Amino acid sequence: MQEQRIDETETPAAAPVRPRRVSAAVLAEEPRNSGSEGGFAAYAQEAGAVELGELLEAAAAYMSFVEGRDHFSRPQLMNKVRGVDGTEFNREDGLRSFGQLLREGKIERADNGRFTASGQIGFQPGNRAAG
Repeated sequence: MQEQRIDETETPAAAPVRPRRVSAAVLAEEPRNSGSEGGFAAYAQEAGAVELGELLEAAAAYMSFVEGRDHFSRPQLMNKVRGVDGTEFNREDGLRSFGQLLREGKIERADNGRFTASGQIGFQPGNRAAG
């Protein structure tokens, strides 16, 4: 089986490692402007968002208006809320609250599992609740 033989003399020299190219789609996932000091947790606290539905709504507003995202996915929204200290919820509660936001028209379907904040969404930077 010559085709499986490895000759020590024919081993090519190790090529230098080159950085990989990052696609525009990956860059679009990164927030353009992370916004205020303290990130989303500070934003949610200042906005007065406490309950899961409020936190999800605030996260959608934060990603749309503070980070400047045109679209976001449901997992991105859930992970943003999970990042807040002391916030624990199960998948079912998260899906239920997310569906409620869709039914109320506060978030809208865009395309391919992506969503966008509608004009009816609360917790916009200019409309923060007193807390």
